[in-house]
Formats: sequence, structure tokens, C-alpha cells
Amino acid sequence: MSIRFHPSLQLVAKVRIALKFLYEYKFKFICTNFLGDRGRKEQFYSEFILSRVHLLSLPDAVERNIASIVRALAMEVAEWYRIHKDLLPDADLDYWGTICWYSHGTIDYLATARAFLLDKHLSRRQRFVLSCQYYLEDDVHVLWGQMTAFDLSCIAGSTGLTGNFRYWMEALHSNTRLNWIRISREASISNNYCRTGFPKHFFSGNLLGLVHYFPKLRIAEARFRCLYRAILKESIRPFYLYLCLAQIPDHEVEAMFNRFPEGHRYQLFVSFLHWPLQSVFLSIIERFRHRISNRMYVDLFEFILFDKFERGLFDYEYVSLVKQLWALLPENTKSF
Repeated sequence: MSIRFHPSLQLVAKVRIALKFLYEYKFKFICTNFLGDRGRKEQFYSEFILSRVHLLSLPDAVERNIASIVRALAMEVAEWYRIHKDLLPDADLDYWGTICWYSHGTIDYLATARAFLLDKHLSRRQRFVLSCQYYLEDDVHVLWGQMTAFDLSCIAGSTGLTGNFRYWMEALHSNTRLNWIRISREASISNNYCRTGFPKHFFSGNLLGLVHYFPKLRIAEARFRCLYRAILKESIRPFYLYLCLAQIPDHEVEAMFNRFPEGHRYQLFVSFLHWPLQSVFLSIIERFRHRISNRMYVDLFEFILFDKFERGLFDYEYVSLVKQLWALLPENTKSF
């Protein structure tokens, strides 16, 4: 996809400021995304964060923007923890020193996984499973020599490796690399279908290392099924969906989009309304406007209204975005 996300220097600077405020909170609390132990406290902490940012004595709009970025980063941490909590060491739940960030304010999952492999609290089983999940083949082969039969028996029943354990075992027992040509072929023609009519097989419960293995899928059909499954389960973070789309040519993205059902198209558009991709949302709309129904436009406006405005989120200039989106609409859509 030729559309590219380029974070501005201003955004990068604001992220650095926002991270300093985020680190004032205990990691255990941030994992709740400001819900707290006794229910929803988002509004209370939103006001508290804004009061802390106010100490910077910046223009009001900038302060609201930075405070909302703090909330966006907290949401990023909460989602990362939800996905990884079963793979993490049984330590004191303070991972601030281990989590790695992109400069634009999303967690670098792969770099963070590599950092956790160096954590002394991680058991050898946890290291092995984490390496497998992220397709860190060199680490997997090294750790393989440390595994006992009992370890493998326990791991074989792990829900986190059911989709790809067979491929790993075949490669490890033969001391070879994963055969991505074969994996791509089987993922493209597998008859192991889920109720939606698309196969789950390799991609079922196997999306954690998606960005790392996506470029290794040699067949377009395998890439389509991979993203179909990821969007269906809403198991791919917006920035990582963007990274996958950015690795394939426009004609393939167009073909994917034409095959996606309405719900998938909507989820794809919504991904570009999430932090930090809002700046390319209108470009995505322009690119695929011929496949957007009137109903979908209404749904997108409702998403901005309820998920952004009503929650008081100012991590982007949503008023300006709505005006520009409205200007793009054909007259028959405006009267829908």
C-alpha cells in the first residue's frame, strides 16, 4: 500500500512528554486502562491527568491534546498486557523498564518480546513459548536444547501454540528452519474452515507474531486469509494492521478490500481512527471511497461521536477531521 504514516516531530515530542506522565502511575493500575479496582474511573483520572499536564503552562488545546495522548498510551499498555499476561514472568507487575516504544507512541511488540527473553524471572517454558509465538527462530532453536520431555508435554497442551506447534516440532526435530513456502501453501488451501467459511488452521490463535511472519507468507491468498482472520477476531492492533498493509502492493490491497465483507471494511477504516494513525484516515477513505456505503459513513461518524467526542478524547483534531470527511461526501450521502 502506497499510503504511508509519517509521524510529525511535534507528535513525537508530545509522546515523549506524555510518557513521563504515564510513568507516574503504577503499571498494575495502567493495565486496567483507568478502570480501577472498583469500576470505571476514566473520567476522574482524565481530569487528574489534565491537571498534571496543566503544570506545563501550555496553551489549553495543547494540554488537552497531551492529556489525551497519555490516555491513548495507557490504552496501548492495557491491550498489550491483556494479550501477554499469560506469557509474562510472575514478578511484581512493574514492566515499565522492559516495554519498548516506537517514537510515535505505540508499543514495539517484537522488541519488547526480545527484552523479556532477557528477564531472569522468565522460566524456560515461558521463553520457549514466547520465542515460538514471535517466530524468533534462532532463539527457539537455542531454547529447544534446554527443554525436557515434561516441558514439551506441558507446552503441547498450551492454547497459545495449538495453531503452529506442529510446524515448530517438525522443524526442530529435523533441525531445519520453518518452511514458509509450505506454510503459505497450506494456509492458502486448508479445508479447516471456521463458521464464516474461511479457514482458521495456521492463523487460529496464532496472531501474536503476525507482523514478524507476515512478510514470509509467499502467497497472496495466505496473506488475505491471515488479515481476514485478524480483523474478524479484532486481534490485531491498528498500527500492526497498517504495517501489514504497507508491505503489500496496491493492487493486492485493492483485491483484499473488494473481497472483505462490509464488517471487515468498517473495522479497517476504524483502525485508522485509532491512535496514532488518524492523520492518514482521510487518505484511506479517499483510496477506497468507491466501496463505502452510505450506512458505513453513518457508522464512522457515530464512532467518532461516541468513542472520541463523548469520552472527551483530544489525541487528534477530530472536529477538523469530521469537517474534512463531510466535505468528501457526495450529495446523496449527505442526505442519507
